[in-house]
Amino acid sequence: GAATGASTAVVASIGENGFLQALNVGDSYCLVVRDGKVTAKTREISHYWECPYQLSDDSPDRPKDGTKLNVELVPGDIVIMGSDGVFDNVSDDMLLDLVAKSPSKASALARKICDLSRKQSLDKNSVTPYAKQAQRRGDPDYRSGFGGKVDDVSCVVVICK
Repeated sequence: GAATGASTAVVASIGENGFLQALNVGDSYCLVVRDGKVTAKTREISHYWECPYQLSDDSPDRPKDGTKLNVELVPGDIVIMGSDGVFDNVSDDMLLDLVAKSPSKASALARKICDLSRKQSLDKNSVTPYAKQAQRRGDPDYRSGFGGKVDDVSCVVVICK
């Protein structure tokens, strides 16, 4: 039979009431940075290690199974949504550091996040969230606790005015 594709998904909207509502199916994330701190973040949802919930024709996973986030935004908040290719390779602290040093243009920040994610993913000596987790789980490729994970990288940034 033909192979079918599957995908994790994170979707969000900002209502006229100023609330961000996000739904996460899988291991992507949506987070809010306020005053230099992560103040809200979706939770990952997985069946087990390396098996995130995914949407496809032949998957039992459905959007209703996803994790939800509902948070009121204020001017200056930065909303960052990204695939696991971002969050497996860039820690929240690295992300906050990048936000603090970056220009206040959303597209420029998204590009910097993608570039850093890609750089980290290709570096066998980088300190990444994925490597720490894989080491804890006994993955022989990450025995040292270092190294990136090559994956698709996508990121959307919104800066609230």
